[in-house]
Parts: sequence; structure tokens; C-alpha cells
Amino acid sequence: MPVLTRGSNTDGPEAPTQTNGQPPTSERQPSNDTSAPPWLKLLAAALVAAILAAVVIVSLSSSSDSDDTTDAQVTLRAVEAEQRDLIEYTNIDGTLQYANVTTVGAGTDGLITDLVNEGQTLARGDTAYEVNATPVVVFYGEVPFYRTMVDGVSGDDVLLLEENLASLGYHATEGDDGDDVDTGFTVDGTFDTETSEAVKRWQEDLGVAETGTVSPGDVIMVPGPSEASGVMVDIGSRVQTGSTIMTLNVASTVGGFYAAHTGAIDLEVLSGEIGSGQVLYSVDDLPVTAVVTEVEFGRELSTGVEDGEDIEVLEQMLFDLGYDVDGDLEVDQEFDEDTSQAIEDWEDDLQGDWDDLVVDGVLSLDQIVTVDEGVMVGRITSHDGDTVATGTELFTYGSDTGSRIVSTAIDVADQAVLAEGTEIDVEFPEGEIVTGTVTDLANSSTTDPLDPTSEPQLAVEISLESVPDSATDLNELDVEVRLVDNLAAGVTVVPASALVSTADGGFAVEVANGNSTSFVAVDPGMFADGFVEVDGIEPGTAVVVPS
Repeated sequence: MPVLTRGSNTDGPEAPTQTNGQPPTSERQPSNDTSAPPWLKLLAAALVAAILAAVVIVSLSSSSDSDDTTDAQVTLRAVEAEQRDLIEYTNIDGTLQYANVTTVGAGTDGLITDLVNEGQTLARGDTAYEVNATPVVVFYGEVPFYRTMVDGVSGDDVLLLEENLASLGYHATEGDDGDDVDTGFTVDGTFDTETSEAVKRWQEDLGVAETGTVSPGDVIMVPGPSEASGVMVDIGSRVQTGSTIMTLNVASTVGGFYAAHTGAIDLEVLSGEIGSGQVLYSVDDLPVTAVVTEVEFGRELSTGVEDGEDIEVLEQMLFDLGYDVDGDLEVDQEFDEDTSQAIEDWEDDLQGDWDDLVVDGVLSLDQIVTVDEGVMVGRITSHDGDTVATGTELFTYGSDTGSRIVSTAIDVADQAVLAEGTEIDVEFPEGEIVTGTVTDLANSSTTDPLDPTSEPQLAVEISLESVPDSATDLNELDVEVRLVDNLAAGVTVVPASALVSTADGGFAVEVANGNSTSFVAVDPGMFADGFVEVDGIEPGTAVVVPS
């Protein structure tokens, strides 16, 4: 930081001043100052007063030592003008909340005989509460159990039941060697005899009647691990069907990936997003390749099969992997000789790592497994090459994205400021600033019922990239949403305290030149964060500021 001295020795350089102690008048002609806004006039007046006070102090200090032949000196502080962005914000109140809050209602009439504590985290398989000594268990999923599931029914609710049973280990039994024994259970969305037997094994461990069927009141469906945030009843409370038991704050969403084959499993993809053409796992030393698609693969594909979307998806994968048969492969719904040749070329390369793979130009269902788009490998369920049964969970996947949101509201007239997709800064009580994205803007307004004169407002939800450690365990936390009012990008700025008013109503900064200073006229622009935009000096110029 440059350190300057200003002395009374007339032989040395001085900062020019007028005889009345004011900074020098700029070259601009005096005016009535009608163009300066009121706030700028007030700032200028305050700065002039401060400068006059400083001059008086310097004068008094010098005169009090008049007998001393040594010149009195005053130390000045100088800082460099910077090039940076200036942003003016308006802060509006917001509240940090969980993005997904689930209300848990009683599935049957009865007496509460057991209950979790508020703040307790519930995971898959945990008991949330008991009615008449019958446990109600947490399962993961988005589709509620809305009917009694018995042999013969099928649908997404059955699929979720099977996924949860498989994740909890009820898809198979344990053999003498400790490996899973295949029971014929499949995660396919059809409630069959094998599904019923898995239900009975689960019910046996719960200590309830082994009916082999599942009723809506037997489980609570939530997307993932959840915290009991509001428990509305006590042990001994009598409830009716639909009575609110508690609310759950969903911390994250979780899904499971399940083996489609039985055998010695080795997971090949251990991290990252799964893409088409990746060998996901091997079964008995044979590769199983992931095909990212929503199209169902339910048949063997070979020359002569009926045209279909599954063929087109396969050909696209082979083409993207570079197996285009020297440009002859056409991506269509027809399985022809070029399709078979592309499969052979692909199988031939795989055979380099898996010797037992047969190269035949035919795609069997043992060679692939379909995967939804965007699946990321999460927690891996280790099997270390053990023989496992169909339906065994290989890994979980999910996301914390959007698990916490900030809710706020804006005037209807300002809706363009927070349009969906807008990135916005959110400031937390400890000062941390996190970037968020507007994910939802209400299309209908509300008015404060306690203030009929209030402006109609639109509710806004903002998802966050992350939550600071200081707020991780907090809920209903007050935060500030920072709206950008003005932006001056890449401008020259100085501390606002460096700006001085000239006698003609203009403005200047005191520029340091070695051990001397001079005043340079500047045009001030935007003020923000203690800085002011100035036109008239370059970045790097040393300007004097009050000590």
C-alpha cells in the first residue's frame, strides 16, 4: 500500500488546493447542479465536510509546533483503482425448507402403540409407528400403495413392492454357503407366487401374520431417507383412518438397481453415469451391457425377427460405439445382415476380456440390461463375486438435488425478475452465499389476508446447488434472496470515500504521484458495496482515501 506524506515545506511538491482549503475546481464550468441526484449531493456535502475537518486538524497540528523547525507531516493512505463488476441488490426475505415434505396419515383405525421421536431419520425397512401393535414400515418410492396386492395383480405399485423387498433381501433365501438361493423372484411388476413368498418372509421378520398380501396401511411410501419433522400424536392416542400422524422431511431420493440374472456377479461400472454400451456387470464371467432406453427388450434379436423399436435402439448403440460395418449399418427397425455383422464385431472385441463369450451375431437377453437415462452409480452393494439371485440389489442411485429449497414471494409486477430458470444468489445468516435456480413460479397470485391493501404476490421456489454446513440440520431458516437491480460490468472503481466534491459541483479523486498528489476530475457512476464507478482514471491508478 503506498504511503504518502504531505508537508508544509514550500520547497517540496504539494497537493494543489485553493486558498479556502477546498479541493481545486475542476475544468468543468460551475453549474446549478440540477443534474446531480439528491443522494449524490448529500454524499458530496458529507465528504466536503470531512475534508474541511481534516484540513483544520492538519492546520492545528502544524501551528501548535510553530517553534519547531521540522516541517509537520501528515501520513496519507492510497489504494489502487480496480476493474471489477459492480452489482446493486435488493434483498427479499426467503425461507429454507425441505423440497419434499410428506404427510403421513393413519392407514387404519386404532390405538398408537409405538412411535418414532421427532427428528429421527427413517430409512427403508424402518418402522415409523405402530397401530394396535402392528408396525407400519417405510418403503422407498413415488407411487403410494392404494390397493391390496395379491396374487395376479400387476402395476407400478407392485414393482415398487418388489424393489423394496429385493433391497431388503427378501427376494431370495440364504444357502448353507451364505450365498443367495434363487427363488424365481423377479422385479417385474407382477405379483406372483414368488412375490407372495417374499412378502411372507418379510412379514415373518416383522412378527405379523404371514398373509403373503400387502394392504395400503402396511407401509409408508417416501422417495428416500426422511426426517420426522412434526409428530402430531402420542403413544396411546386413538386415531382414525386418514388422521395425521406426522410429517416427514425427505432428505434425498433413492432408487435401486437390481440384477436381471442369477450367477456370480461382479460389478464393472463403479462410479459415474451409466451410458449405453458400458459393461455394467458380469455374470459367471460373461459381460452384461447397459442399454440406456425406455424401450422394452423382451426377446432375442437375430436375423429374421419382426421389425421393432428394440432393433433400432440396438443399432443406434452399435453405431455410436463405432460398429457401423464400414458405413453400411443403417439405424432402422430392421434386423438385417449388417445388424448381425455389427453385433459380431462388438462381441469379438468383448471376447478379448471375456474368453467364454460366444461370437454369433445374435443378441440374447443375457447380454444386456436396460437402464433409465441419467442413472448414476451410488452406494454399491458388495457381493465380491458371490452367486446371487435375480432381483439382487447391485447398487442404489439417487440425488440430493432439490432436497432443500428456498421459498419466497414477489410482486406480480416483478415476475420477470425471477422467471423459471433464473440463477439467483441466496445469503445465509452466517454470511455464506449460495447460487440457486428458480424452479417454480406460481401462475396465480395471493394477497396477505391480514393486509387487504397489500400487493398481490406470486410464490417462488428456488432450488440450491448446496446448503452451507451451518444450515445443514436446520429447517424453516430465514435467508435473504438477492435480486440484481443494476449491473456495471468491468468498470473502473475506487472506494466511495476517495470521491471528493469540487467547487463547481463536479467530482474528483486525489491521485498519488510519487510523494505528491494531484486532483483529477472524474464522472461518478454506480455505487455498490462501498465502491463507486468512475470515468476519468485507469485501473491501477493510486488514489488517496481517508486513513
